[in-house]
This record gives sequence, structure tokens and C-alpha cells, in this order.
Amino acid sequence: MERLIQRFGAAVQQVCRRDPIAARRLLRLGYHAKDLQLRLAPGQLHRAAQLAAVETTSAMVAPLDHPDKAVMVSLFTPCEMLQVLGLYPYSCEGLGCFLSGAWAERSFLEYAESEGLPETFCSYHKIFIGAAERGLMPRPRFVTSTTLACDANLLTFRRLAEFYQVPHLVLDIPYGQDEDAVAYVAEQLRGMRRFLEEHTGRRVDEDALRAAVARSRRSMDGFRRYMDLRADKQILGDLTGEMFSAFTLHTLLGTEETERYVHACIQLAEKAPPASGARLVWMHTEPFWVKPLRDLTDFSPKVQVVGCDMCFEGLIQADPSDPYTAMAQRLVFSAFNGPVSRRIDRGIEAARQLRADGVVWFCHWGCKHTLGGAQLAKQRFEAAGFPCLILDGDGCDRSHGGEGQLATRIEAFIEMLERGKEAAL
Repeated sequence: MERLIQRFGAAVQQVCRRDPIAARRLLRLGYHAKDLQLRLAPGQLHRAAQLAAVETTSAMVAPLDHPDKAVMVSLFTPCEMLQVLGLYPYSCEGLGCFLSGAWAERSFLEYAESEGLPETFCSYHKIFIGAAERGLMPRPRFVTSTTLACDANLLTFRRLAEFYQVPHLVLDIPYGQDEDAVAYVAEQLRGMRRFLEEHTGRRVDEDALRAAVARSRRSMDGFRRYMDLRADKQILGDLTGEMFSAFTLHTLLGTEETERYVHACIQLAEKAPPASGARLVWMHTEPFWVKPLRDLTDFSPKVQVVGCDMCFEGLIQADPSDPYTAMAQRLVFSAFNGPVSRRIDRGIEAARQLRADGVVWFCHWGCKHTLGGAQLAKQRFEAAGFPCLILDGDGCDRSHGGEGQLATRIEAFIEMLERGKEAAL
């Protein structure tokens, strides 16, 4: 299967050099085929993982199928208003990741770098920029983004809006986590409603918006319950599943599909057997393309990744009766907002909740926030009683590889955790 995917990715890149529209049709065909396979033949995926995979894959192909209804968004952009208007969130980070998953990233990375983007720029953004400027990605209606959570956002979405010549709305998220910051962001979200209404010619139904934000609240509450239930339970999966889960809890938060996914997670945890093997909390993105790492967690009792901070960073309890304030609280009180110490604190809290044995702090190439906080994170996690492995790599650029070295380091870390568990018995 992997060799077939490699040939598919090579074909997409080759066709794109002479006919980007034909390459887009080929890419859509491949993603639709994957969506069908996930629905009909999910293999070892449990029901919750299947729902997340199907929902995410469908959401990735929808903007390619319907660019006239597509709105380009950053990962942390609240999308409930788009859902109410029947628009499709067009995820830069998500499609960058999916292009890498299809082995179709290399030529777009090289093109982006040839156009002046530095090698150290985030590869998720760089892949998408290269694919957009080569003509593979369709023109969106407009762009909405936030300043959360990295400096790549400030360049990427402005550049893409200028390239496509479409309107661009930026939500500025202050570092301060207080009610003044919430009020400031809530007013910007009301401005986002006016922006959407102006550029679509349609009104945002306030009752439908409150219902969508209420679904977001129920989904976040449910996922917190799932995390409580998951402690000391054996629920096998893989790193790619954590990526799908992160997408459902961000760009697709507020949809009925995400609420169904969270219910399936709870049902799974309620019936799961007691845990065995090492249990890890993964901090930041997952190098899902690294096969040796994937094998360690791919339905193996040897190790479980019990949580990823990309999923639990923004589980906020907010009153949906005022949807703009509720969405603003989700942004302002995100663990990714402000100094890295907030991410570390949230990670320690989640590790305790999930009864993890250790933590992996993954330093994604190009993410300066994560790289800069690595040593502080290691010190803080270990002081809290959680051994911490600092792992360097890239979420989706294979040229920053070293698969064997990554696998060797994490295998040694897991063996150390298992010896520690045996000694404690």
C-alpha cells in the first residue's frame, strides 16, 4: 500500500508541473478513494478512530470539490459561523499534512523555498504555500486567520490572500488571559460575523450559531470526560489518529459529526480493558510519516499515546448563550496562547489526568516556540514526576528524517519507563 501511495504522490507532482487543474482532479480522486476506504474497510480502526478519520478526510476534500464555498482558515480559527452559513473550512495546515500523507509534498516544499521561504519555516505552511502557488490548490472565497499560535500564521495567510487576491480577516489574540482580552476578541468575532455577511450576502442566524457553539461546549465537555475515563484503560491506536482528533476538536468543532465522535470515544473508554504497557502524552505535532515511530503505537500493547496537547489545549467551559464570548474564551484561554509555560502546565495537568508514565516533547522543525521551550519543559515535567524525552524531527517534511534514530531513541525511552513500572511493583 505504501508503494502505491508513493506512486500516487509522484504522479500528482509530475502532472502539476504541466497541468495543475488535472493534478487537482487526481488529488481529489485519491482523497475520495481514501474516504471510501475508511468508511467501508477501516481495518483495525475502532469506531471512534474511524469517525475522526472519515470526518477529517471528508473535510479536506470538500474545499477542493466546492472552492466557491471554501474559506481558508488557520487551525485555531473558530469555524461555527462558517458552518452556519454552509461554508467549508479550507485548512492550510491540514492540507499541508494531507499532501505529505499522500507523498506529494517534495516538489511543493522545493518550490516554496525557491520563492524565498526559508528552510526553517514551518513545513505544514510551506507545503501548502508551494501547492497553492503552483496552482494545485483552488482559490478560496476569502481568508480568515488568527495570530494564535505561531509566527508562521502572520506571514502565510497574508501571503495567500495577496496571491489569490481575496479579502483577509485577522483575529488578533492578546497574550493576556483575562476578561478584558476576552471582550476584545469577542468584539473581533462580531466583526467576523459582519465580514462574513458582507462577503456572502447572507445573514448569520444567531439561534443556529448558539446551537453550534453549544455543540462545541458539549463536545469539549465530553472529551474531558473521555480523558478521565481513558486513565488506566487499554485503547490502541496510532499517532495519525491523534492528528485526526486534533482536527475534529478545532476546525470541525461545533459540527454534529464531532459530537458523534466524542460520544464514540466515551463509549469506547467505558468498555475498554485495563491498560498494559507504557503510556505517553505527546506534546505538539506528530511525525505520522515516520514508519518506525508509527509501528510502535500502531495497535501494539507495548505503548499507548494516551493524549496529545493539540487535542486538549483548548477544552474550555464557556456559556454558549453568548456565542462570541464563548468562542473568544476558547482562543484567549488556549494553552497555546502566550508563554510556553502555559503549554507545559496544561501538559502536566493532562499527564496526571491520563495517568501517563512519561511525556514526549516533539520539537517540530520550524516551530520556534516548541524548540525554545524544550529544556524548560523537560525540567518541569520531570520535577512533576514524568520522565520527558525531547525528540527532534519534522511533522511532515521527510527530508528532515532520521527515522532509525527517532525509533531507537523512543524505544530506549519506553524500555526505561517499563523498567520503572516494574521496579515500582
